[in-house]
Amino acid sequence: MSEQQSWDVIIIGAGVIGLALSLELKRQGASVLILERTEPGREASHAAAGMIAYLDPVTQKELLPLARVSAKLYPEYVRLLEEVSDSKIDFRRDGAIELTYQPLEPSTVDGVEVRELTHEELGLLEPQVRFRSHVYLAKEDCVDPRTLIAALIGAVKASTIKMATGSKVLEVTHEHGRATGVRTERTHYRGNVVVNCAGAWAAQIAPVDIPTVPARGHMLSVVPPHPQPATEVTPPEPPGPPLRHVVRTPDCYMVPRSDGRLVIGSTLEPAGFDKTVDPRRIQRLRAAAERFVPAIAQMQLHEAWTGLRPGTPDGLPILGETKLHGYFACTGHYRDGILLAPVTAQVMGELIRTGRTSADLSHFSPHRFGG
Repeated sequence: MSEQQSWDVIIIGAGVIGLALSLELKRQGASVLILERTEPGREASHAAAGMIAYLDPVTQKELLPLARVSAKLYPEYVRLLEEVSDSKIDFRRDGAIELTYQPLEPSTVDGVEVRELTHEELGLLEPQVRFRSHVYLAKEDCVDPRTLIAALIGAVKASTIKMATGSKVLEVTHEHGRATGVRTERTHYRGNVVVNCAGAWAAQIAPVDIPTVPARGHMLSVVPPHPQPATEVTPPEPPGPPLRHVVRTPDCYMVPRSDGRLVIGSTLEPAGFDKTVDPRRIQRLRAAAERFVPAIAQMQLHEAWTGLRPGTPDGLPILGETKLHGYFACTGHYRDGILLAPVTAQVMGELIRTGRTSADLSHFSPHRFGG
């Protein structure tokens, strides 16, 4: 890539948000360059659980309109991504079961999208789950973020979007109050618009303060025991996931993958940018899951990892143009980057290309923090 080339849009960060936005902008006819400090999709997106949890009762009310639209976009979004990338996304539509010691607010239980289950119904839907308090079934989907990221990367490669990896961005360059490009440790790229999709690292880029902070979360996955060796009479069947639904409990959540893994999450602790795995936290997380699904005690640990969620002072994303004209923030999605990726790409694509958007983004303005 020539240093003299100019791009319509430069996107900083190749996580799920940056990749999704790049494809939307390209669809609208923009020339797009993505700059990524490490490998595409290897940070928070790779570590996520993948719940499309727009009915989760802990979701902040300001996020609900965007979350609902994004969840409705997902089936077609997945179909198109699979088509463009020629890859398969593990997208499951079996719903989520909410286990809670206190009943949900009556306004959130509509009998259609969310309904209360009897313990007999729970036993039929998920025989492995042990719980004797309030149980609800939500019509939610889930996705394996790693297959989603692979499809996004495949779609980017199938387009004329350019990507430069190993590019640590130091600052957004500007003249007369307008962004003119990006300076990295190695070179300078010129662009008419710059979008900061750098997640937990967004605050490290000068000159505008975009206040994201990393919030570390531990996660693990377990798999069923290996099947018995095949015989001539009974060939072994590949083990499936021990749960069919996403299961959310007061202490953890469990997300099944179609290849037999069960993802268990998540802790939350301040740790800066340290992604070291603490075995004690993993052990406590697994023990919490075993209290609700005792069969997990017989399963094998497959993987343990941490991820750095991009948090913000008020827990809401930062979406919109900054005080530097032509420089946009599109970050701070915290736990909801996977959920909000389709709608974020849609509304930010509209805003960047036309100056208007179909969604109310006032709650997410970069200007709400002052300065």
